[in-house]
Amino acid sequence: MPARNLVLVGASLVMALAGGVALGTGVLDGGDPEPAAASDRPAPQATPKDTAARAVADAYRASLGAAPVAGRLTGRSVVLVTLPGAPKTSVEAVGTAVRSAGGTVVGTVAFTDRLLDPADRQFTSGIAAQALKGVADTDTSGLANYEIVAAALGRGLSAQATTPLDASAQTVLAAFSAGKLITAEPLPTHRAQLAVVVTGAGRTFSSGRGELLTTLAAGLDAAGVGTLVAGPVGSGARGGAVEAVRDGTGADALSTVDVVGIPFGDVATVVALQREAAGTAGHFGTSGAVDGPLPPVA
Repeated sequence: MPARNLVLVGASLVMALAGGVALGTGVLDGGDPEPAAASDRPAPQATPKDTAARAVADAYRASLGAAPVAGRLTGRSVVLVTLPGAPKTSVEAVGTAVRSAGGTVVGTVAFTDRLLDPADRQFTSGIAAQALKGVADTDTSGLANYEIVAAALGRGLSAQATTPLDASAQTVLAAFSAGKLITAEPLPTHRAQLAVVVTGAGRTFSSGRGELLTTLAAGLDAAGVGTLVAGPVGSGARGGAVEAVRDGTGADALSTVDVVGIPFGDVATVVALQREAAGTAGHFGTSGAVDGPLPPVA
């Protein structure tokens, strides 16, 4: 879409939201809105999606201006990683945003519930250790169980440069597939520079499950150029995957966006990923995002 049209769309969105939605309080945290009020209330309560849409549109107009999205990911390869419960619409939205920005999606890999289950930690780390036997360029000495798993997935999916799957990467992905830890049909064509972990709005990532996710995302990030965890409004609320990463030990190296699927959410996704490729992490979206609704544009 031409830059002038993007600005016009942004202005229309803000006017529509300002005129047709009565904003409540405390909804930018991505949580549930208050129950419906009495019938004499003059306007309906805004949903978290309504409020996030207005915040992102306002930020777009104020800081991004007419800067185009096209070309921001030209020459970059991206692997999409889906978490259990990630809506197909969110996965498609992220893929479309990457391609529209000139990036290449090399494939999609789904992490299963078993991979993210702390009760299966020993089984999963055993598969990872076995798959990495004899892989000279991946040192696992001194790593804990799920750090080994993260290193293996990083070796299978991510790289500093776009690289065809070699024998070691194929062995890792085949072992994880056989163990029902991932699904990928077909396998990615290449190891990618960037990874986008796509989640839903479910709040199932508290405690150990959230810690495992953060470790795995950090493994992809360490092996490649950068990793973004992206989800719809709600994923940044307590127990959501985005919130778990933001609160995790690797938050300084990873980026997050929790506005996938709303107007200009694609802009937040693309620019955050572009910044990751340049070595700058950040957390963007609703009020739980410490760096604001949208990434700044140089």
